[in-house]
Amino acid sequence: MQYNKDEVTPPSFLNHDFFVMVLSKAENDKDLTITELEMKPGTKPGDHFASIMFKAIVSYKTRGTEVLGRSLVVKTVPIEEGLKKDFLTEMPIFTRETDMYTKVLPEMKRIMESIGDDEELAPRLIYHSSDPVVLIFEDISKFGYEMQYDFYNFENTMKIVKKLAKYHALSFFMNDNKYGNKIDFTEYKHVMKDEMIEQMKVFFDGFRYLKDDIKTWPGYEEIGEKIGALEKTFTKNLFKVYEPNPEPGFNVLCHGDFHIRNMMFIKNKDDLEKTMFLDFQICFWGSPAVDLIYILYSIGDTDTRKRRGEMLRIYHEALTEYLNRLGCLKKPPSLLQLNIEMLQRGPMEVFWSTCIFPFFCMDFSKVDMETVFTPSEDNMLEMRKAMYKNQRTVNLLKEVLPDLLYKGILD
Repeated sequence: MQYNKDEVTPPSFLNHDFFVMVLSKAENDKDLTITELEMKPGTKPGDHFASIMFKAIVSYKTRGTEVLGRSLVVKTVPIEEGLKKDFLTEMPIFTRETDMYTKVLPEMKRIMESIGDDEELAPRLIYHSSDPVVLIFEDISKFGYEMQYDFYNFENTMKIVKKLAKYHALSFFMNDNKYGNKIDFTEYKHVMKDEMIEQMKVFFDGFRYLKDDIKTWPGYEEIGEKIGALEKTFTKNLFKVYEPNPEPGFNVLCHGDFHIRNMMFIKNKDDLEKTMFLDFQICFWGSPAVDLIYILYSIGDTDTRKRRGEMLRIYHEALTEYLNRLGCLKKPPSLLQLNIEMLQRGPMEVFWSTCIFPFFCMDFSKVDMETVFTPSEDNMLEMRKAMYKNQRTVNLLKEVLPDLLYKGILD
């Protein structure tokens, strides 16, 4: 495995004294002592871009009790110079996630409990700080949660869809009852800025390499030409996807990065039993279509995409049912309006199918992460060539591009 340098050596502040302070507060014991501390990388290479993560394995004594091997998940910012540090410095992602864990998610939990719903949405936050920038969570793997790397079938995906509908419904209800929580979701704008596009070139700059490959596929010549023509205006159109609908349009607090590696699961063989959402770093107020498109390309399998109409209906029913349970007086969109939302956010489907899905097919354990975060022209060319030769990527593109063409999304 090739980790980014940041993910091998933790920042110097993550030391013995720091964890004594954290755990003393968590246990409310000023006399707490740590007997053993081990730091190790918290994720696999490629699992997370917008942070660096470690696991702290801590043994300590508190009030006469010895706690052995307590695992904490530590999230902080990059310290190594390069694209990753520069890019994340310009984004308010840690402020956003701290708000989510200290304001939004606790209020959601309070509302859920008030109607007898004890489901957990996210891991428990143990400690947070803005100087140094750090968030520390309970490691939920001890409860049986684990990562999932293969896409789910339709039935399991729908369980995630229903939980997403609940999360969206809670944010919609909270925004409609501002007097009760004093949280203004409209302040949560998307974190991407126009001037950051050059730094994100590794993700956006795929069309020039892709069009030539597509034109060699029999029957895809027209699609290849249209893909090549997208490059000039695509980023501007993509950024519009993140803009909220004008009132009285329907908006929710989107997760914003709703893919399978930003969740953990408890499974019974192949059946999904519980889901926990992670990484609330780029949540923003906007159309639910953004999160729903993520599901089609980064959670569900081919069968899920083929049954997208059914998926949208299941989401709509779950959303409406939970809003009714909450006693929300404001009506959600109709199923027809939701389908229109999906069409209007079409550039997001192009982005996912041509730019991001290929990254999901890469084996990052065999990739030098420095070439991803400091991409040269040659690095990008070689990376893109490898991506678009991957058979999973080719199969997906052959599946979805004709549909995007017929919907007018490639024009």
